Amino acid sequence: MSTITPDEVFHLTSTPMGPADQTIGQWKVNLIPEEHEASIRQYKIIHSPTLQCSRLDFDSAVTLVSTVPHGFVTLAISQAPIGRPSVNNRELRPNEVIVLYSNEPLHYTCEPNETLFTLTTTLEHYAQCFERHSTIDVLTHRKNHSFQVANFKQMESAVQAINAYFIDTHGAAARQRSDIETLDLESDLLISLLQSLTPAGRSTLKVPTRKMIALEAMDYIHENTKKTLSMKSLVKQLETTTRSLHLGFMDAFGISPIAYIRNLRLANVRRDLIRNTWPTVTETAMYWNFHHLGRFSKAYQNAYGETPSETAKRNKSGDLHRLLHSQGDKHAL
Repeated sequence: MSTITPDEVFHLTSTPMGPADQTIGQWKVNLIPEEHEASIRQYKIIHSPTLQCSRLDFDSAVTLVSTVPHGFVTLAISQAPIGRPSVNNRELRPNEVIVLYSNEPLHYTCEPNETLFTLTTTLEHYAQCFERHSTIDVLTHRKNHSFQVANFKQMESAVQAINAYFIDTHGAAARQRSDIETLDLESDLLISLLQSLTPAGRSTLKVPTRKMIALEAMDYIHENTKKTLSMKSLVKQLETTTRSLHLGFMDAFGISPIAYIRNLRLANVRRDLIRNTWPTVTETAMYWNFHHLGRFSKAYQNAYGETPSETAKRNKSGDLHRLLHSQGDKHAL
């Protein structure tokens, strides 16, 4: 992706003078950076009155506040390497696709280095695609503004379907397409996405035991992130076996339980460092159960490309900048 130039780059600052309201496809969005500065790279895959599909790359945490355009439906897939984004104050699970209906509010907080694929289409076009091709109706089957995919491989297939069109639409052949070919491409993209989300043998309603264990484990982890969690404690809490928990988690979410817990805690540490929740990096790490500071610092640097101290220092500088800016505004008044 790095060799392809973004169609648009949004540069954000947390100062009152920084731009906030932006237009992304049919969306009017208020963008609020968590840190002093942030940028979003937008790649337009398809952009027409019927369907808009984009890839958004975030370099740091940003909150998007908006409302689904009237008469449209939106599907979005997050690829967040560390931590979990939140949708309307609920953390998104790795096997969930965001599904939003016409005029519904959106309050979405992304993670640093996240990629977000968004597809917005008219309700009429959406209905035509899933009715004609026997795909799943994710609007009907969604819960809490999201649709839970049967397994992580299907989520990967959905991303691959969008990426295939991303590469195709940015190739030389894309500039030679007729209007009819472009319309066909719009339908093909939505159909491919819905097909990849449609579970095999979906007439079978029984959820596999391993998946049930994985879902229970996921809920328990999110509710008890501050506790000391281990495979042994999870197995005991869920009354299962290590094998069932590990395999179920890998199938459902594409990651082991312990790696997921570590990533979730690293994300919480970063959030607290940005907000200056605790006086020192050490206190922040200890609060989130990182007791071996050397290993913690290395894991954090691998995840975010900087040390915890660098994150803390930069955001303390950002707070000072905002304070001075605020004082300047008061004097100007």
